[in-house]
Amino acid sequence: MAKIPYGTRLVTSSSDIISISSFNLLAPLYVRPIDQRTGEIQPFAAFEWVKDDDLLRNETRLPRLLTCLENCGTDFICVQELQLERAEDSHSNSSDTRPPFVLPSWIKPLLSKYQIILPSQPQLDKIAERNRRVLLADVAVTNGIFYNRNKWVPDSCNNQSNGDDEHTNTCITQAFRSVDSDDASIVISSIHLDASREEKRCAQIQRCLGQTASFSSHLPYALPLIIAGDYNCELSIGSCVSAFIKNAPDDSTSSQPKEGEEDSKSGMEEHKLRECASALRIPLTSVTPDNVKQWHSLYDDVETHVYDNCWVLKRANTGPTRMALDHDESNDNTAEFNELCLKPWKLDHFVYTSNTLEAIKYWSTLEDDAESFKTGLPNERVPTDHLPLAAMFKIHPHPQLDQGPRKQLLASLEELELKQDADTRDTLVAIDKEKIDLEEKLQSQELVKVEEKPKRKKKPHPEMIQHIRQSRALKKQLKQTQSKEREQFVSGRCVLERMELQHALEMTCNEWIEKGRAK
Repeated sequence: MAKIPYGTRLVTSSSDIISISSFNLLAPLYVRPIDQRTGEIQPFAAFEWVKDDDLLRNETRLPRLLTCLENCGTDFICVQELQLERAEDSHSNSSDTRPPFVLPSWIKPLLSKYQIILPSQPQLDKIAERNRRVLLADVAVTNGIFYNRNKWVPDSCNNQSNGDDEHTNTCITQAFRSVDSDDASIVISSIHLDASREEKRCAQIQRCLGQTASFSSHLPYALPLIIAGDYNCELSIGSCVSAFIKNAPDDSTSSQPKEGEEDSKSGMEEHKLRECASALRIPLTSVTPDNVKQWHSLYDDVETHVYDNCWVLKRANTGPTRMALDHDESNDNTAEFNELCLKPWKLDHFVYTSNTLEAIKYWSTLEDDAESFKTGLPNERVPTDHLPLAAMFKIHPHPQLDQGPRKQLLASLEELELKQDADTRDTLVAIDKEKIDLEEKLQSQELVKVEEKPKRKKKPHPEMIQHIRQSRALKKQLKQTQSKEREQFVSGRCVLERMELQHALEMTCNEWIEKGRAK
């Protein structure tokens, strides 16, 4: 994957080569606003390092930002912090009939080449409700996906998947097809993760992956996917979010890391401890055993999700994209200290399915921008507080099992399930027969006894109670044995085999191992 100068125009002509950019636009609402809950500007929105206020003024910043968007030339532009405004409508000011949200005028020239995917109006109203309450502004700040309408169209068989209203400002996901094709060939997601809680970030990515899977539920293999945007974390080793991409080898038939890639167990534990402290924003020495336990549990949950759903994800090798004050350090306000506190952050990423996409080239980031390292963002060169990303990818056909191994795999699955069905039937028949024999025996014994006054509710005979207990134990043992057989069947299978199995089973392999397939 080659690094190219920042701002290089990325225009493609082939449908199997796509270019994509990601812009955190810095919503005007988030520039030095007064938080109504505190009466103050929150530190992250104060931009103390920006000495020239003109750099933050909409009249100067937004036209420069539009120029950057128009010049990137990419097929897809994923945007975060896109601030929508109410359409001009003088007919009613009622809260029940507010005008719809529309693109702001400054960005509308982009529509000469692009169309945009946005949340629905009810979803945008839900997003705006918080801004009305906290910032006294009736605007919706959300994500969006601009797409080159001359090359790509949303796949009509796969409608936009934005999830519920609560999460549409964190993830917009859409399947696209080439204008020359009838089938979807790529899924694009514009993401903006939570800034403070790791469990929320993990849940948001899982939701994004679930939306992506829904676009290809009729296929054994997921469509190629690029998740672009502001992750609000660095995906460092040991973080729970990094567990989504830790198993991304070049060989797509394996879900295990390449030899030498993963640290020793003790080294990984140190990484996890450090990332736990960083996410909680506490000193390393203040991390409690309960913190560590919860962190390990979340990390394991992510690993299980990736394994269960056969994801093979990788991060494009981009560098730092944000240069700002570290607000977790001292609050000293001297100019000298503020300059020393400027810190690079690797917050924006391209995460993609490495078994179907090959990263070809990407824009250089802040490691090659000495001016931004010194002044922070935004500045004269970059009109937003995150350096935009852009990259080019080549789409490859999804690796698939050869027809012979696939037939053999499904035949082996059928053979195991038929065996287990037969074992279950035989066990139930034996239990029923034993019950019938026991009932006949007990009934014959009752006939020779002197009739007693019938009781309202008669307690089962001790032998029948023993039979019921033994039957339950036998069924439980059978379930455990069959679960172990299914586990042995799945164990060691490569990603492609598990994908085929899950498509045939219509459930994850772990779900099948646990409870089998309903008959």
